[in-house]
Amino acid sequence: MKSSGFFFPFVVLLALGTLTPWDVEGSGNALKAGACPPRKHAQCLRYEEPECHSDWTCPGKQRCCPDSCGIKCLDPVYIPNQGEQKPGKCPVVYGQCMMLNPPNFCEMDGECKGNFKCCRGMCGKVCVSPVED
Repeated sequence: MKSSGFFFPFVVLLALGTLTPWDVEGSGNALKAGACPPRKHAQCLRYEEPECHSDWTCPGKQRCCPDSCGIKCLDPVYIPNQGEQKPGKCPVVYGQCMMLNPPNFCEMDGECKGNFKCCRGMCGKVCVSPVED
């Protein structure tokens, strides 16, 4: 049985459309909403291998955070003043997400740490560094 010449290019485009947004959003200038929970005070007998390397290697809304004996994917704690509108404006996003109903990792500026703003990213809303007005 001969395969169609349509199948391979379709799979490549589908993979690029799914993976590219994560590469852009996980590039260091974007974070997931909330803050890492405070570390529990414990004495470790052995430091564990890191479970993650960035927020974008953690599932769902979990963040990559230092924990008692290593670095793990943990549920974030939300930052007070979630309705706060932060200064600056959102950067322009070029490109379009190929995912249906992409997840939002924040809804409002106040959910974002420091001066980061909740802005539309390649695939859903993320916390990003603002650009000057």
